Amino acid sequence: MNNLRAKLQTLVWLLLCTIVGTIPLLFGAVHPIVLGSYVLLILVVLGGWLVFTAEPGELCIGNFWSIVPLILIVWLVIQALPLPLSWVEIISPQRADRIIKVNELAGIDIRFLPLSENGPVGLYRSFLLLALLVLYYSVRSMIRQNRRVFRWLLYSMIGVGLIEAIYGLMQFINPSIGMLWLDIPGRAAHGTIIYKNQFASLLNMIWPLAVAGFAAHFAGRSEEKGGQQLSRKMRMQRRFLSVSRTEAILFFAATVPMLLAVLFSLSRGGILAMTLVALLLIVLLPFTVKKKIIFVALFLAVLGGYGSLLGLDTIVSRFGSIGGSGGTRLELYLASLPILFDHWLAGIGLESYTLLSPVYLKGFPANIHFDRAHNEYLELTLELGIPMAILLFCWLVAGLIRVAGKLRTPALRSAEERSRCIVVVAAFCGVIGFLAHGLVDFGWRLPANLVYAVTLLAMIDAAATPEKKGTDEPVTFFSPEKRGETP
Repeated sequence: MNNLRAKLQTLVWLLLCTIVGTIPLLFGAVHPIVLGSYVLLILVVLGGWLVFTAEPGELCIGNFWSIVPLILIVWLVIQALPLPLSWVEIISPQRADRIIKVNELAGIDIRFLPLSENGPVGLYRSFLLLALLVLYYSVRSMIRQNRRVFRWLLYSMIGVGLIEAIYGLMQFINPSIGMLWLDIPGRAAHGTIIYKNQFASLLNMIWPLAVAGFAAHFAGRSEEKGGQQLSRKMRMQRRFLSVSRTEAILFFAATVPMLLAVLFSLSRGGILAMTLVALLLIVLLPFTVKKKIIFVALFLAVLGGYGSLLGLDTIVSRFGSIGGSGGTRLELYLASLPILFDHWLAGIGLESYTLLSPVYLKGFPANIHFDRAHNEYLELTLELGIPMAILLFCWLVAGLIRVAGKLRTPALRSAEERSRCIVVVAAFCGVIGFLAHGLVDFGWRLPANLVYAVTLLAMIDAAATPEKKGTDEPVTFFSPEKRGETP
């Protein structure tokens, strides 16, 4: 039985690394067949492994953090199912009025209809959301059982970021390279992602992990036990993320192309999100001010050198038009509000904005079609309705507060604590950058980005609340009783 369990763990371990290592490479899995294949693998293999191997209470299905996603899944299914027209008239009068007019004009008799304007897509996305929930518990459980899983996930994600970054920089230098078998509209880094904004959003979640790998090498150089200083080998083994000098150099070398690729994606939202993530890392990483200044100077020197070769003036000129673009976005947000006023309770359904925007958006050129609201929070509110959107956003804010509370600590005295803190801080900053970018773009619509965001959240949970040996109760490494204690 133990042998079978070990083989299952190995299979799941390899599958997790395969998922995060391949899902961004084919346009971020936007094609329904590609995405459906990944969802099937997650639900069947990872879901089956969780059911048969999870410890009692490990999944915590009944707590607030799992209940909210399950409620959203149920709501998406309800939006997609056909309901009697009389019900829809009560829940979503504007939706019912449109169908009644269709019946009158076309001479048909539609008596059952979904609340969503695009019901099948909403139902399809509900399976994706369920798969993301399974992925979260799988990653968290595997890391807690075997620390090496974290290392291999880290390598897989950074490897993907490096490949995407180098490909994107090559596209900027020579746009004729294209994107897989598609042409690139203009000179910018896209990698294998169709929209450069989504490309920048993906890299902004990955490069902080490379910084964490680099910084983990400097997590702590001296620990004592029983009055005797530990050897370097023992100190490295006792860290959550042990990094040799050679690995630290490689992590640094991987970070630079990713930062350059975000810059030369020319995504203004991505560059601003990158700046926010960098500032958070500078503030939150557990190092002295002197070390932080050295790290920042090192990165700026390398970025400035390589960036000047590629042409920093292109980035500067890109920001020269931010005022006009910002004004257009604000007009778009205001013009989208009537959709919310008409569908405030039930929403219009996922991926339905592109269907209703031509009807509601006034004052824009007739030949321009806005398929996105360019603000994830606004668009989700339109799609889910105000009650469900409030539930979702409160869940996000509560989760961020919960994680941020674990970052507040006056002293991290051991290398174990420092390495864990570095990991949590890096993943947390990546998630913050992803959420902040959603204010002006639609990076959440890329399945690969959602997979990476959920993986980061699971890595945060697994690293910040490791299980104490000999007990089933997780203990936070930042908690007072752990400070100063040799792990």
